[in-house]
Amino acid sequence: MMTLVVVFYAKEDAVIECSMSEISNYAIPSFVFGLAAVAKGLWNKGLVKIEMTEDLETKFEILTKIHIWQWLLVQLGTLILLIFTLTESNFYYFMFGLVNIIYFLTLRPKIFSLTGET
Repeated sequence: MMTLVVVFYAKEDAVIECSMSEISNYAIPSFVFGLAAVAKGLWNKGLVKIEMTEDLETKFEILTKIHIWQWLLVQLGTLILLIFTLTESNFYYFMFGLVNIIYFLTLRPKIFSLTGET
């Protein structure tokens, strides 16, 4: 939905421009990909916690928490990219936002990995 709003409002005057002199062209995507890396790190730490826990209820609680945090951080990055697309009328950020949205869609529960099923 956010993507459609950005495309609707930015479609007429937005361009794709990557200026080598503007630091935001590097800093914003780097920050967003850093958020995704932090989210992946939280996921990995959560899996280690799950392996050390014996109680099944606690395992699912940890799994839920790490999924929420991972999705939250990835969507925060997407929101930042879409806001910069609108404020700077530059679809350069939108391209990174689409990559982040695709990554977000690949984040789904891997509950079967906890039980050993495939």
